[in-house]
Amino acid sequence: MRTKAIIRSTLALIALAALGLFAQPAAAQDDMIRTGTGIGVEKTRLAVPNFYAVANPGAAGDTSLVRVFDTVLWSDLENSGIVDLVSKSFYPKASPSRPTGLDLGQWSAAPANAHMLVMGNAARAGEQLTIEGWLLDSRNPQQSIVLARRYTEPANEKSIRAVAHKFANEIILRLGGGVPGIAESRIAYVRRVNPQVKEIWMMDYDGMNQEQITRLNSISLTPAISVDGTQIAFTTYAKKNPDIMVMSLLTRQPLAFFNRKGLNTTPTWSPDGTKLAFTSSVTGDPEIYLGDLRGNNSKRLTFARAVDIQPAWNPKTGAQIAFVSDRGGHPMIYMMDSEGADVTQLVQGGTQALDPAWSPNGRLLAFTWNRDGAYDIYLMDVATKQLVQLTRGIGRNEHPSWSPDNRQIVFQSNRTGKPQIFSMLADGTRLRQLTFQGENTEPVWSSR
Repeated sequence: MRTKAIIRSTLALIALAALGLFAQPAAAQDDMIRTGTGIGVEKTRLAVPNFYAVANPGAAGDTSLVRVFDTVLWSDLENSGIVDLVSKSFYPKASPSRPTGLDLGQWSAAPANAHMLVMGNAARAGEQLTIEGWLLDSRNPQQSIVLARRYTEPANEKSIRAVAHKFANEIILRLGGGVPGIAESRIAYVRRVNPQVKEIWMMDYDGMNQEQITRLNSISLTPAISVDGTQIAFTTYAKKNPDIMVMSLLTRQPLAFFNRKGLNTTPTWSPDGTKLAFTSSVTGDPEIYLGDLRGNNSKRLTFARAVDIQPAWNPKTGAQIAFVSDRGGHPMIYMMDSEGADVTQLVQGGTQALDPAWSPNGRLLAFTWNRDGAYDIYLMDVATKQLVQLTRGIGRNEHPSWSPDNRQIVFQSNRTGKPQIFSMLADGTRLRQLTFQGENTEPVWSSR
């Protein structure tokens, strides 16, 4: 009877992590957040005029595809958190297509006052579209070219969107202190297909190209993407028991994984990609274990007579694991080393603290906290225990996950009535809704 009660309690915790729900973003946060995420430094004023569509009679669709490129590039740069895009109403009348003979003074002077200029052109030949793009330092006409790229891809929307993401990442890499952009990263999440079925889906970081990954006709929860992006681990009820499944994202076929008797759930990958931490109730209580990629050679890390669940590995050091436990009476977030020693409680107070997620720099922990009757996203500087609340207001905000550049957080919220996926900068600003159809929960960002 106790085992069944424990499993019910554990599944209730999982359900809490999967409900999905939103609040008003906080205003600009303090230096802890700005320093930790790279946000808050003076932003580059960047002008991004529309790319010039080279005339090519008989090649239909040139202009529409170039406008897709323009829209995606602008959105990627605007949402990067590191640049201030100059309004197009301030641009000179002539839209440049190449750097040759360009008067950069028109862009660096008022009203544009642009520090940098992104420009280029696109030409179609048959079923291929060639895009040339440049990043120019408008204040240094003698050595203005910072970046020059040329892409030739199939003339379809998916390919052109991918090129825009790639070029945006190149720009962000140079303007963002050498940190790669995230425009080519992806987000896994859970979508309710019908009242009895939830499947794992994935989408581009901006919510586009949503695709179903699993087709198990069962309940799938708690996705976790491998470090190299080739595999995904998750909880499945395909065999009428909560088990862990690892699936190849290349072949969409399941890989061998050893599940123990009872509950098996909340897998997470080690930073080096060679191990999985997960929860199992094989001994009666749900405890956290460490095993290889097939679930073998396991080592038990927690020993409390309580529900221990949701391990989250510090991706920078690999030396700490945060997790959720109700050993103190309420689900709260604790931390231990990767061997299970030095257990300390990180979050104090409130009713529940769930969903720990480390920032890629290993310094900050994002989590869900019911501190005063509302579920909101908080950040903690683990070294100082300093706290910042990122969301507040109506609805529930849960299950945060960090972007690989340390600058954004994706989470679930029911602000619009049903659970949907949202993203925001890591200071709580620039909120974006990524999903709109059905119910979508438990987002997790790929690490690249």
